[in-house]
Amino acid sequence: MSTQRLAQREPVAPMSDHEMGQAAPPAPGRGVLTLVLLSVVAGALAALAFEPVGIGWLAPLAMALIWASLQRGSHRSASFLGLCFGATFSAILLWWLVESVGWVAWIALCAAVTAILTAAAVGLRAVGRVPLAPLWGAAVWVSVEALRASWPLGGMPWGQLGFAAVDTPWKSLLPYAGVSGTGFLTALAGFALAELYTRRTAIEITLASVPVLAVGATAVSPYQVSIDGTTVVGAVQGGVPGDGTDLVAHHRQVTRNHLEATVELAARLRAEGGELSLLIWPENATAVDPIRDTTARESIQRAAAAIDAPVLVGGIVDGPDELSAYNRGILWLPDGSRAGTYTKTHLVPFGEYIPWRSVVGTWFARFEQIPRDMLPGRGEGPIDVDGILVADAICFDVAYEDVLADQVRRGASLAVVQTSNATFFGTSQPEQQFEITRARAAELARTIVVASTNGVSGVVDADGSVRERAPTGITATLVAEVELRSGLTPAVRFQAARSAATFGAASLGLLATGLRWMRQRRRMRPATLSNPA
Repeated sequence: MSTQRLAQREPVAPMSDHEMGQAAPPAPGRGVLTLVLLSVVAGALAALAFEPVGIGWLAPLAMALIWASLQRGSHRSASFLGLCFGATFSAILLWWLVESVGWVAWIALCAAVTAILTAAAVGLRAVGRVPLAPLWGAAVWVSVEALRASWPLGGMPWGQLGFAAVDTPWKSLLPYAGVSGTGFLTALAGFALAELYTRRTAIEITLASVPVLAVGATAVSPYQVSIDGTTVVGAVQGGVPGDGTDLVAHHRQVTRNHLEATVELAARLRAEGGELSLLIWPENATAVDPIRDTTARESIQRAAAAIDAPVLVGGIVDGPDELSAYNRGILWLPDGSRAGTYTKTHLVPFGEYIPWRSVVGTWFARFEQIPRDMLPGRGEGPIDVDGILVADAICFDVAYEDVLADQVRRGASLAVVQTSNATFFGTSQPEQQFEITRARAAELARTIVVASTNGVSGVVDADGSVRERAPTGITATLVAEVELRSGLTPAVRFQAARSAATFGAASLGLLATGLRWMRQRRRMRPATLSNPA
């Protein structure tokens, strides 16, 4: 006759909210509203860290607030709190889309960014109860930024924390850690400060000290690469007639503006006894193929002959068929020949090509204004300008970490950005892009010369500081003697390793969270009955 007996188990003590991975639930009503408000404020502060407000100090504060909100809430509330943060952040940061393209584009892009940031919030909440939580949280945040910069449809890299560093003391981190590494330390500082406010243990103090010590060390010992001489470079900002936004309607006049400004600059240089080694015209300085279009070609040849220097022209070049085209920088020599090109790598969906054109191509009238799909370049550059290797990026290319860095690895000693931004003239987008350009200059330790059709054009030194900047909305020219540099910063040299380490750390943090959850589930199982044989 068999008997039943209880399996012998040690009594299980009640588990604290900390051990369970659950924060103490907020008070009904007002407590939940407080967390929502905290998330919204965090999203707003994060957006205001970027141009046109550009208070970089707000970035770590925003990270501290969203961390505090998520860790005080439940696992179930994390997605909603993340949605509140992401919607506020993207709505403010990307408001320029409403002013330039329209509500539909703004809502669609904000929805995509918000969805990814909601997932980030869930990840932050998940790692929030494992040891060294701020460290894993920072890795999760930067990994999600990398995902956001590549997906969907090529991603949207706007709003990475590292871009906001250009006017802060932690700008010194950029050549060492890059934009992503600087963002990691910014997030770590915010998360650790939030933890320090509630716990103040040795671990929290140590983690909060890491970004501070890193900033101090890099500020005292700024990274230097070799300076191999100087050269004189010019840039032309031709201007766009009317309200400055409709370049296509005035494209012939835009090209004439650049020609006339170049001829005037050439006369001034001759009078002063100066000369250029390179002149940069912006993206869409000619909106027709200058190789096939006689008027555009003759204008460029006249400009190159007048300035007696190579001219890097931004033009739209016909593709292999009538439904395709390339967005290119073309090096035009004074004798009328061409000596090198760079093709834009990261194209703007629904702006430079229509994804799934056969399905969505007739949905909006605006799509009819894009009859051809741009084709991306692959692994092009740098351009050889009389022995000087020049890295080129066209417009949004500069926001992606691969374009200029890859060309610097191939020997570029100087970088340029050809951009139009005419569609976004009068909004905050050009200022945000110029901020990104400054971060890239510091990351690469290369001077970057920017030529825009109507702004922002300027010269950014290798430490990210602005040496010259042209007024926006008018025809203007810039001339600057710039340093040629060689050697790679740690940010460029170890870019792949840094990305792998960040993804690895995020994965480890999430794995530790999963293992902790499984262990807690086992500990909480009730005593079971067993039937011995």
